[in-house]
Amino acid sequence: MDEGILEQIPSRTYRLVNGRIAGWIDDLEAMRQAVEKVLQTERFTWPIYTDNYGIELRTLIGEDMDLVMAEIERLVTEALSVDERIIEVSDLNVIKESRNSILVSFFVATIFGQIRIEQEVTV
Repeated sequence: MDEGILEQIPSRTYRLVNGRIAGWIDDLEAMRQAVEKVLQTERFTWPIYTDNYGIELRTLIGEDMDLVMAEIERLVTEALSVDERIIEVSDLNVIKESRNSILVSFFVATIFGQIRIEQEVTV
């Protein structure tokens, strides 16, 4: 490959419904799936992924919930910043759901448009 030419990650991927392949998705819908997959994959755990892929939630297990709530924005932003199709993570809100879980919601601006993500995190 020529130096200076960046290889863009393709956006076309499988549509997953209840863990089964159910066709194809592309662009914004594929980005939603890509974001959710990054946030569900523990970084440095699976040899199939590079060290840049995933999120380091394991570091928060057993920590004080105030620390978890303070760190989650950094961890989410860091995990998603690796994907060149993602322009910005914004309006991140963290709500304590229970003693060991939080609800994280935010917007992701991508080259295909903007998506809203909401995910429960248990630590």
